[in-house]
Amino acid sequence: IKDKFNFKEIKPYESVCDFYLFDTKGKLPGGNGFKFDWEVLKGYPFKKPFFLSGGIGLEDLDAIKEFIKRPESKYCHAIDVNSKFEIAPGLKDIEKLKDFIKDLK
Repeated sequence: IKDKFNFKEIKPYESVCDFYLFDTKGKLPGGNGFKFDWEVLKGYPFKKPFFLSGGIGLEDLDAIKEFIKRPESKYCHAIDVNSKFEIAPGLKDIEKLKDFIKDLK
């Protein structure tokens, strides 16, 4: 998703997927490490769970805590973290992940 999003675009997939993953549009497929504007999710019209994504790192804890207070967050099933928690491609910084989880609680 870049700037705006029409939820009608994903309605056809509602019956054939278990979750939605909302992420920022990048130049390449997959994670690009770009911040996702979670304001796009305001008024989320489905009961289908979703993954919160988009370049999430330790610096986003306050924003995530604010997002959790919003009505649409009740459908947030998981938080997708990746490149911001890597020491090298594919190698996670376990201590950083532990800190993130601890601080999120």
